[in-house]
Amino acid sequence: MNVTLKDPVSTLAGMPFLDDSFDYGQLLAAVAAVRHVRAESLSLPRVSEAQAGAWLDPGRALLLEQDQVHVPGEAFKRGRQEAIDSVLDTLADTVPAWRPLVRLPVRFLLMDTGDGAISASCRDWPQHVLLADVAFANHRELREQVTHELCHQWLYMIQEVWRLADAGAEQLILPSGTADRTPSEVLGAAHVAAVLVRLHRVDPAGAGLQASADHIRYLIDYGRGCISLLDGLGDDLTEAGRALTQRLKEAL
Repeated sequence: MNVTLKDPVSTLAGMPFLDDSFDYGQLLAAVAAVRHVRAESLSLPRVSEAQAGAWLDPGRALLLEQDQVHVPGEAFKRGRQEAIDSVLDTLADTVPAWRPLVRLPVRFLLMDTGDGAISASCRDWPQHVLLADVAFANHRELREQVTHELCHQWLYMIQEVWRLADAGAEQLILPSGTADRTPSEVLGAAHVAAVLVRLHRVDPAGAGLQASADHIRYLIDYGRGCISLLDGLGDDLTEAGRALTQRLKEAL
């Protein structure tokens, strides 16, 4: 299901974590409706229309993946989950408008791969986030990684309602050198950069050395590099993708 009448920025009054006016409730309702329709098409156990919001549960959302994707993670021990909860509380206190965003039902799991990543998520694992042991090095690091992945989770939900790029769009290389990224993934990288800049500016003390002027400048340059890649795609971006790109230009 794709919304074609308006772009997500206009419909939702902004982007998650960037605009305090962002209408998260409207997006959640739209995602629940989309998932409800998908579930019926897949002949999954029926949920009444009035109970469509049940599809916002991470476990139930995973049922919609036809290949029954295995999420390569395992449950955290209690102390690790408490550390994540503490970070979520801190983020909500730092930017009160983020409170409903950081309370999105998300299942955090310990990453069981050794590929060097600190955190990971993807559209095939709706509302699931993997965190490596190193993400728990200190509160600042965990805050950055949790914020990063929550940005992705909200953008994934936008993608469930709006298509951001054509299926045959060019694969891109991120400014970091990571290759074979879709336009949607590049949008996601720019979104994370813009949100972290906002967080560090609002609460520089909470970010410690990561909030230095050099680090903020790096994030801005990285985000603008992503936007430059998106600008080069031309018509490969949909109207929705172009609207998100424009909002990120304004933020960066």
